[in-house]
Amino acid sequence: MTAAPLFGDVGFIGAGALASALAVAMHRRGYAVRAVASRTPASAERLAAEVPGCVPLSPQAVADRCSAVFLTVPDDAIAEVAASLRWRKGQIVMHCSGAVSLDALSSAADAGAITGAMHPLQTFTDGVDAEAVLRGIACAVEAPSSLREALERLVDDLGGWLLSLNAADRALYHASAIAACGLVATLLKQAADLWRAIPGLEDEGMRALLPLTRSTLDNIERQGLPAALTGPAARGDVGVVRMHLDALAERAPGFLPLYASLSLALLPIARDKGTLAAPQEAQLRQLLTASLAEEGVPCA
Repeated sequence: MTAAPLFGDVGFIGAGALASALAVAMHRRGYAVRAVASRTPASAERLAAEVPGCVPLSPQAVADRCSAVFLTVPDDAIAEVAASLRWRKGQIVMHCSGAVSLDALSSAADAGAITGAMHPLQTFTDGVDAEAVLRGIACAVEAPSSLREALERLVDDLGGWLLSLNAADRALYHASAIAACGLVATLLKQAADLWRAIPGLEDEGMRALLPLTRSTLDNIERQGLPAALTGPAARGDVGVVRMHLDALAERAPGFLPLYASLSLALLPIARDKGTLAAPQEAQLRQLLTASLAEEGVPCA
């Protein structure tokens, strides 16, 4: 038995990429996705067109019609949107934020609704395969026992696996997710931008580095860490790291503190891997710490 009968008619308020993926995947798994609302009518109409039996409505009409409502709006808007609507006793109201607590749904809870949160740990963009993007991912769930079983079944129906998340841990959990996603993307952009200082290769950085990044992620998945760690600092090549620092200081000083800080964080991982001897680790730590000090960056 799936959770579909437990949810009844399902609605979405917010029609972005996350809502689209969830609505389509839930429909394919037998959930009755009936209504969607959005600040932009065209977005609601577009999502409704992807799900047979789903219609675009106003936010209040979605809340009135559906027994289970997902608030898939920006994090900062959750509390405001929830407070702007009339809810009813026994109705299920959920948000999909990784960082925001259930307090954002207090207005719905005060009206007798059952509130919860389900955060799929994934990035969502337009045009993705709804089922494929949700398959095999972690979903962080926070909910009372009256809702938890249904959410567990939903996660299972979508092909994911469940993480139990307490309110006090949400911000740290979400910071970790951003580090593994948005900050990785930022680091790759910074790395590619270094090629702008290489005559004749100014525009080749991203194209050249993407296969290397993919291979690194594949190795981490296959071998784990610290086994998949590579690079001169991991091997104790002090001379090469010094060359990097000198080149960055001369040609890309803005990137130097990031390089040095991440290299320092790499050292304990390399030590665990067994490829970094104690004398080389000490030399690298001194070199990197001094480099940061010259840039005015405090080092713990």
